Amino acid sequence: MKHSFLKFASVFFIALITVLSSCTNAPEKTETAAAASTFSLDSAKASIAASNKQYGECFATGDSVKFVNSYTSDACIYVTNAPKMCGPQAITAFFNGAYSMGIRSLKLTTEELSGSKEAVVETGTYELFVDKGVSIDKGKFIVIWKEENGQWKMHRDIWNTDSPAPPAKK
Repeated sequence: MKHSFLKFASVFFIALITVLSSCTNAPEKTETAAAASTFSLDSAKASIAASNKQYGECFATGDSVKFVNSYTSDACIYVTNAPKMCGPQAITAFFNGAYSMGIRSLKLTTEELSGSKEAVVETGTYELFVDKGVSIDKGKFIVIWKEENGQWKMHRDIWNTDSPAPPAKK
């Protein structure tokens, strides 16, 4: 009886070790490492710089479609003194409002860019211009970029002015 139990226990432990060793995460780690190795922050930086340039130029041409296409399909913008605006319709409405106010150019300067395949965070400064290159506002921004359909697009976009708030009404 003792011999049978030892034989059973040995077979059981060998089977258990075999099962446990086959349940490692090695393939998943390899896939994750492969996916991470395809991400290039330099490539993302170049794509984002090109998008920022095009984004600012949309005001010169009044191209709301190109402007909105700089954002993910579920993007949100966080405009100063307004509720957040999400989705293509809201972002188009924002662009049309800014364009009708006379905005004709936007200069974006990236100060910092970091992230991974999942998302890239950009911080920087902006300057808004009306006709004849007259500057009307300067401030700072933070954008969370995500890749959508193989392109880096803005997913969350928040900015605020460096101009002082107007004095309180008495």
